Amino acid sequence: MEGKTPEVAIVLVMWNGCQDTVECLESLREDTYPSKRLIVVDNGSTDDSVMQVRKHYPEVEIIENHANLGFTGGNNVGIREAITKGVDYVYLLNNDTTVEPDALGELIAAAEANPNFGLVSPVMHYFDSPRDIWFAGSQIMLARGLAVHDNSRAPNRTESPYEVPWLSGCAILMRASLAQQLNGFDERYYLTFEDVDISLRVRKAGFALAIVPSARIYHKGGMSGKRISGIGYYYVVRNKLLLVRKHCGMGYVPAALRIVVAHLWDLVRRRRGMKERLRYLRSTFDAVYDHVFCRYGAYRSTAVRTTL
Repeated sequence: MEGKTPEVAIVLVMWNGCQDTVECLESLREDTYPSKRLIVVDNGSTDDSVMQVRKHYPEVEIIENHANLGFTGGNNVGIREAITKGVDYVYLLNNDTTVEPDALGELIAAAEANPNFGLVSPVMHYFDSPRDIWFAGSQIMLARGLAVHDNSRAPNRTESPYEVPWLSGCAILMRASLAQQLNGFDERYYLTFEDVDISLRVRKAGFALAIVPSARIYHKGGMSGKRISGIGYYYVVRNKLLLVRKHCGMGYVPAALRIVVAHLWDLVRRRRGMKERLRYLRSTFDAVYDHVFCRYGAYRSTAVRTTL
């Protein structure tokens, strides 16, 4: 792309909670990268989020979904729209973040300088504690269904980009050609572990994943996820099982058994009170049941199913 400034589409998925999106868009107005377009995908909000964004941010393209397609489906809508615009990169950014003005430019520079990088991400700090790091590295143990943050490294801004095994979906810059090749996120995940899955698929396609220390953003920490925290446990269990089914090969069965046993042990060890334990046991049962019968996407409890 010598002589051409790469064009980037920034995709934000919104589901209610308009204030988070407003703060993110305000920070993006200070972004210094010259060739970008903003796409907000509304995932069926029931408040006035769309009206507020349309009124105050006329530069933003808004796509309205008539249902909540989850993190995966919402982002894929944005990715497909970005690809039709002919952009060079797609920047998937959580709406509960704020960005430093030069963060996007630093990510683009790293990607352009390293063609082997399929995905790059900034260092992510806590919004409420900006000196502390939320994500700057990762570890993955597929045989146990574990993918965790590893913030043992606190990189200086002057350090070179470094490779990691997976990147958080909170902020990912990907080449548009690669996004099209992979067909975006696997929508079966709906919510959680989709970022680990796409990271592994990018690596299987022959690309590396990297953190860019000179790029920094600030994350409030899963605000929309908190609004559905009662079923978050279900997605974690089910999507871990899907992850190992896809990526563990012959080791799938023992990995799946380890995941189920670990979560049952978690119920005994950590949960307090019979009511809470029963609720989490129900979520675990539903997760295993749906995985066995390949029922993915948005959660429907067994109680709902029996009435259908």
